[in-house]
Amino acid sequence: MGSATHRVAILVYDGVKLLDVVGPAEVFGEANRIGADYTIALVSPTGADVTSSIGIRIAVDAAATEPAPDTFLVAGADLYPRTPVPRDLIEATRTLAGRAGRVASICTGAFILGAAGLLDGKRATTHWKVAHELAAR
Repeated sequence: MGSATHRVAILVYDGVKLLDVVGPAEVFGEANRIGADYTIALVSPTGADVTSSIGIRIAVDAAATEPAPDTFLVAGADLYPRTPVPRDLIEATRTLAGRAGRVASICTGAFILGAAGLLDGKRATTHWKVAHELAAR
């Protein structure tokens, strides 16, 4: 990967699935062990710490308005698709995606990308149990 540091921002919010945060973070950490140079930041819409779906508090590094990431990931949650995505989460997603070099989601994070209009005209997938709901939206 060379000597340039690549910034990875993972969007977290109250109710986020802890596995959808730590799993991807571990993957980038392992890549660093074999020569990559990723820095990983957890970001929330306001920069405030959040609580995962199982009640574990997650310390956040920055707000969504912080420097542009090279890679932007949206972690999933059981909340979406069951409930509408809040406006602040949609706006944070649009802000980060608009400045990122690449954008992806983990599992049901696709519902947040969809609510932000970032999947319009694109093929997308999510967890098989809710794929029909993503298709309907």
